[in-house]
Amino acid sequence: MLRQQRGFSLIELMLVLVIAALMMGVAASALTEGPVLRKAAREVATSMRQARSVAILQRKEMVWTMDISSRQFGLASNKWEQRSLHTSIAAKINTAKTEVVSATQGNIRFYPDGSSTGGSVELTARGQTFKVNVEWISGRISLL
Repeated sequence: MLRQQRGFSLIELMLVLVIAALMMGVAASALTEGPVLRKAAREVATSMRQARSVAILQRKEMVWTMDISSRQFGLASNKWEQRSLHTSIAAKINTAKTEVVSATQGNIRFYPDGSSTGGSVELTARGQTFKVNVEWISGRISLL
């Protein structure tokens, strides 16, 4: 006489748990702006590093600019290479008083010796914030 098995095997339970974990991971990443915000912060940092490198290589001051109203940022001397922020991202620029152009636009100036006027850009989306910081003495750019 054969006995009928009741319940689930360990393999079946593990398979269900793995599928549930994968579904939760996909749902969580779809609901947050984390990847978009992180990418934007990296683009801002890369753009600033480019401005600093050009200032050092060409041995002249370079101005990096951000216009919050038009959501544009990049080298002020090259409007063709301006980059845009995603519409879901709010930006704020903190810079030296001499580099404030208007209530929605500010600059960070990089000098031939690698130093800068210093400042930072804060990018925020859905409660998450990334800060790109520029040290004024060294011109070092860091992502916080």
